[in-house]
Amino acid sequence: MDGELWHIVEAKRDDGMPTMFRIRELEPRKQLTKIFVVELPYPTTELSRLPCASDYRRLAEFDEQWLRPACTTLGWEVVGHKIEDGSFFLYMYGATDPLTMVEKLSPFDAGLGFYDDDDPEWQEYGTLRELLDQAKAIAPVDTARRPKSVAKARKKPAAKPRTAPKKKARATAKRR
Repeated sequence: MDGELWHIVEAKRDDGMPTMFRIRELEPRKQLTKIFVVELPYPTTELSRLPCASDYRRLAEFDEQWLRPACTTLGWEVVGHKIEDGSFFLYMYGATDPLTMVEKLSPFDAGLGFYDDDDPEWQEYGTLRELLDQAKAIAPVDTARRPKSVAKARKKPAAKPRTAPKKKARATAKRR
């Protein structure tokens, strides 16, 4: 992961549930024509349905000890993660048979789910990059320019009419 540029993007689905993305910034490698997604479920106990610390440790173990070595061996490229509704989804592109990847990863947990499809134009990654671009366009809050007297500065904002339709996931991002 040295030299890789990753971004964390917080978003909400249409139903208001939180979704987290970890998106890698890279140029598409068009010779990698297949998208492959691994679903790693985790138990949900929180109302948000987001993972707890031990779930993140389990994801890190899977990523470092299983996924990365398999991708290196088979020539696949990890491009992103999505976290929502009781599952981690790990996205990658490659050119070899996805069944070989399934064979390498499935011993980690019988509950893993695997999805693959032809995507020579990297359209799925394009969707992730659109979310990332939306997040980058959101201006960060400049704390140095905040007024000293918060009580005086706070006014009830006028209601603004909605003119644009909702998107599937809206970025409210953090960059890393």
